[in-house]
This record gives sequence, structure tokens and C-alpha cells, in this order.
Amino acid sequence: MATKSDILNNLREYTADQIVEAIKAGTVTVYELSKSGNLTPLMRRRIEERLAAKTTEATPSAPEVAPTVEDAPPLNLDEDPSDDIEIPKAIDTDIPSEITIPEASIVTATDTPTVEPAKKKVSSTSNSPSNKGMFKRPFSFNGRIRRTEYCLSFLIYMIWYGVINAMMATPDPSAGASLFVLISFIPMIWFIWAQNAKRCHDRGNSGWYQLIPFYVFVLMFGGSDEGSNEYGNNPKE
Repeated sequence: MATKSDILNNLREYTADQIVEAIKAGTVTVYELSKSGNLTPLMRRRIEERLAAKTTEATPSAPEVAPTVEDAPPLNLDEDPSDDIEIPKAIDTDIPSEITIPEASIVTATDTPTVEPAKKKVSSTSNSPSNKGMFKRPFSFNGRIRRTEYCLSFLIYMIWYGVINAMMATPDPSAGASLFVLISFIPMIWFIWAQNAKRCHDRGNSGWYQLIPFYVFVLMFGGSDEGSNEYGNNPKE
């Protein structure tokens, strides 16, 4: 039996069958033969073909089994096939044949209870002071006054204004006249502005409307809002 070194060194002296036998015996491998550099492509192909042939011969082939057909009993066409077929009956259970599904009540938009929002009567004039009557709050800028009260207030202001002009028209006004002017000036201006603002409120306007030129004539001769408005109750009621 050749050794591995002999085969690798003297590969050309061995036939393909001898090399195949050495490979099968485990003396040498195809990888080692390729690494030696002496294995030609032709020799390699022959070795692979013989190895493949050896492998095919070693694999046992499955025995051929001839199909056998058992003798089936002859079919009698005269027999009624319905005689031999027996259909099983349905099992009788306690479950009713018809299942009734209860109908769910359909809630529509009309069925839903309509919740009416609570009607809160919030009066915008609940916190507004009541100016019912004449000259109840002459220095207040809140509320409303009627046209009659405003005309009287304007008349009082014009009388005061005339007196002041008469006092100041003298060449040498007295100390009492000067003191009267100083004491009454601020209260009188406050009084007429407050009455102007309340008269504007009576017409449904802001108190700043009194700054409009000649608006005093609208306050004296213009109408008033009927009933209550955002500034207070009707002073006539």
C-alpha cells in the first residue's frame, strides 16, 4: 500500500483507480492532492468521475414493488343504491329551531330627552343704582336720569355760571366773591359732568358722548330708551 508521501511526490506514476482507492482508504484527500501541485486537471476530472461512480454503486437501490390490484367484488348494477345508504337522523336537542333575537330599542334623536338650559334671568342692571326720583345722586356717574332732571340741572349750572361772571366782571371783586368761586367751582363742574353722563346713559350712550360739541342740545331735547338698558332702569318707572 502506497503511503501519502509517495502518492503526493510521485502522483504521475499512479493511475486514477489507484488514487481513488487511496482516497477511499483515507490515505490521502483530494485537497492534499490539489495542494501538492502534481494533480493535473485531466487527472482530477478522472478521479472525480470515479469517485462519483463508486458512490452511485455503493448506494443500494430501492426494490421495485409491482403494484398489485386486489380483486374487487363485481358491482351489481341491479341493486338499488338507496337500500344500502342510511342517512343518520339529526340529533334531537332542546335547542329551538328558530332563534329569536330580541330587538334592541333604537334611540333616535327625538327619543333623547331634551335638556333645556336653565334660563337664568341675569339683569344687566342688577348692580346699577336706582335713580328713581329727582336729584338722588347728583354727583354720581352711574345710572340714568330723565330729561326733566337734566334740564333743571343745566338751568342750575347756567345760573351759577351767570353769577360767577357777574362777580368776576367787577373791577375789584370782594374776598367773599373770590372765596365763593374757589369753593363752588369744583363741585359745580363735577355736578354738571355727572348729570351729563347719566343723561347720556338714559339715551343708551356712553358718558363720553358729552364731549361731542353741541351734544348738550341732544341731551336736552332728545328722547330716552324705553325700559331698562345696560346702564340702569328707566328713571320714569
